[in-house]
Amino acid sequence: MLTSLILSAFLTLTAPPATPTVAPSIPDAVFVAEMPKDAKSAAWVKKNAKQGDTVVFEAKIGGRGEPFIKNRASFMVADRSLKSCNEIEGDTCAKPWDYCCETPESKKLNMLMVQVVDSNGKLLKCDAKGVHGLEPLALVVIEGVVTATDDKGNCMIDAKKIWVKPAPKAA
Repeated sequence: MLTSLILSAFLTLTAPPATPTVAPSIPDAVFVAEMPKDAKSAAWVKKNAKQGDTVVFEAKIGGRGEPFIKNRASFMVADRSLKSCNEIEGDTCAKPWDYCCETPESKKLNMLMVQVVDSNGKLLKCDAKGVHGLEPLALVVIEGVVTATDDKGNCMIDAKKIWVKPAPKAA
């Protein structure tokens, strides 16, 4: 019994160190310093783009109380024509990026999902919130490919390039 305990301890001490696991993250190369040109509106993309189309559009991060999906490189964006609650005089909404003053129909027509995938087309399993300034109400210009649309108004974009203008700081 003592021999096996000593042998086990010896093997543990002499075993090669475990390879550290690196948490996935959105590659820095996805974020660009120069804003992509000829951006359309998110509403235009939602109305006109088809699956497989490459698109460039601008939007603000938001659309619900938590526009980011935890542990996924995915977030919701809203067309800039929509007013967030902080743009409505006298509104004291705690989460102005949820666009709670907009009608469900308006939200359906003007919001879409953005995700970042790996080289195999799999959604990256990491948080996007906070990465390179991705925060609620940040202005983004996205270049990507439409990967899904449906008759319920859903639209998904695989982002290839993301330009970010940080959200204004609260006073």
